[in-house]
Amino acid sequence: MSDICELCNRAALELAYVPESTARGLKVHVCEHCGLLQSLPRIDRATRAPAAVSGGADWGNVRYGKGFRTRIAIAALSRHIALSDDLALLDVGSNRGSFARAFLELCDDASIVAVEPDERVADSCKDLPRTELIHARIEDAALESERFDIVHSCHTIEHLAHPAKTLRDHWRVLKPGGLLVLDAPNVALLGSDDIVEEWFIDKHLYHFSARTMMRMVTACGFDIVEAPDLNDAENLLIVARKVEAQNHSIAADPREVASACDLVAAYGTARARNLSALTLVAAEISRLAPKGVAVWGAGRLFDALVVHGGFDPAGLSLLVDKHLQQHMGERHGAKLRAPADIATTKPGAIIVMSRGFATEIIAEARNLAPNAEIYTYSDLLNQARTARAA
Repeated sequence: MSDICELCNRAALELAYVPESTARGLKVHVCEHCGLLQSLPRIDRATRAPAAVSGGADWGNVRYGKGFRTRIAIAALSRHIALSDDLALLDVGSNRGSFARAFLELCDDASIVAVEPDERVADSCKDLPRTELIHARIEDAALESERFDIVHSCHTIEHLAHPAKTLRDHWRVLKPGGLLVLDAPNVALLGSDDIVEEWFIDKHLYHFSARTMMRMVTACGFDIVEAPDLNDAENLLIVARKVEAQNHSIAADPREVASACDLVAAYGTARARNLSALTLVAAEISRLAPKGVAVWGAGRLFDALVVHGGFDPAGLSLLVDKHLQQHMGERHGAKLRAPADIATTKPGAIIVMSRGFATEIIAEARNLAPNAEIYTYSDLLNQARTARAA
């Protein structure tokens, strides 16, 4: 186990948090020099575990989330390069090929090297035109220097034992002036008032803020040409351009250190408070059972409702999840159904168990069941907290 910070290379890591239900025994540390949050030990090459849709740290291996980021990454890329050009792109962690397909559709003459280690999804890119699939971890892929115009890396860097080393290799394989499109989870989500899921999951070894991720990218030889969207608390999307390699000394950043420590402390307090209120949320959903209840969203929030709130899914009319349904048949004994089933079942109440996609789900639910009462997870949680505080 290394106790050297990946960003500033100092032995300044201090324990900040111990995640719930970690199967890897990970503990979160903060660097007291630069403020980068990182989990130890760095055991990124552990045996792949089965899919776990858990509200705890053992969540992972479902592998469907990257597709949600394709449209945003393509839009960011198009702001900095003409997508009609004869481009060579490296797609790091190509997953099920969502980004590769979108890129090829826009660029008739482009070529892609797709790197993906997970045998369950890697072959999604096998038959794509003008695409070479490398079934390997990015750290093990032997790629030529200055081969690519673009490196695209979506929600991969946080999994790596040594992300700075990989970023320097991205610099090596890019042509002069080439673009890096880098996307990762945003630690700012820890500040959400309604969080119940364990954010520090076992699959993630690094937990970046906009500040720490930009500093790492810059230190590895890039200029930031598009900084993360300050309104997006869930994701950090950076576009950076390769420049002449420089030696960057990472100066102390007391403000970032204090911010990281305060954020983790506030997260622990808010999560504990919210978990204790889930029993009241479960009771309210059960009270609605005579109306016929559909829960839309069977992921981490639903898992927390069952595990921490004691909710019994047996009383549901429907459990809907259009994405998870493609990868598993049931959750906590309830069969997963498609949204279209709402129109035929006609539930009287729909509970939206989603944070990031609540607006889209509500719109679709109203179209499918115009007479149903719709309740959001956040509203039910706020109601439960108010009742508990009274």
